[in-house]
Amino acid sequence: MKKSMIVIMIVLSFLGCKKKANTVPGSIQPGTPEYIMNQGLFYLNEGNIDVAEKKFLTAISKNPTLEGALNGLGLVYMYKRDFSKSISYFKRLMRLNPALSDTYNNLGLIYTELNKYDLAKEHLLKAANSREYRTPENAYINLAMLELKHNKLESAKRYTEKALNKNKNFAPTYNLKGIIADKENKYQEALAYYKKALSLLTEDDVNILINIGQAYLKMGDKGKALDMMEKALSKAETEPLKVYIRNLIKQLEK
Repeated sequence: MKKSMIVIMIVLSFLGCKKKANTVPGSIQPGTPEYIMNQGLFYLNEGNIDVAEKKFLTAISKNPTLEGALNGLGLVYMYKRDFSKSISYFKRLMRLNPALSDTYNNLGLIYTELNKYDLAKEHLLKAANSREYRTPENAYINLAMLELKHNKLESAKRYTEKALNKNKNFAPTYNLKGIIADKENKYQEALAYYKKALSLLTEDDVNILINIGQAYLKMGDKGKALDMMEKALSKAETEPLKVYIRNLIKQLEK
């Protein structure tokens, strides 16, 4: 699937950013920019992007320097793939608070998608090497994805190791190591990494299940490949993903 890379990256960029709307009575007054921003965060976490966008825009109309709302708009337009708007809001946020490392990470993701290699690497390295960044494994994984996109496998492997040094229980790292091993035709090794990634999650991930199925197929075990694809189909929520998996299953059944 052509958009799988940016989808993975966006998911990574949300880690550590999710907050529930403030529900403590009296702590934030209704109608204030902060209250409206929290509503936007709630809708963003629920996947209601259009409503989240409206809330964030309302919040910054009342307070143009509200960092959470600016970051929220950057994420909204990133999700909508309106990258020029996303960049503009992240840059506004960066000018207000240069210490927000996740802003550099998000800009790195966007520049990766725009095939601006140098800009992507520059921003991702800033995030990865920031002392303030609480989840540098995100930036290292995104650096590995950037290198993988440009067929730099050794460099990609180097960054996955750096990610593991920061967090040995980060499932996306093992999934990415599996993808790299697969590109090197090391299917048994890839399968082991995919299974490790799955074991670290509380719920099965559809994309990892697909990766496991494809590894089994390349190893000649069509039965296990079909089992994994069917399990992935049972977990898929969006129609495009369901269509993609159904097509894989049809190819296996031929």
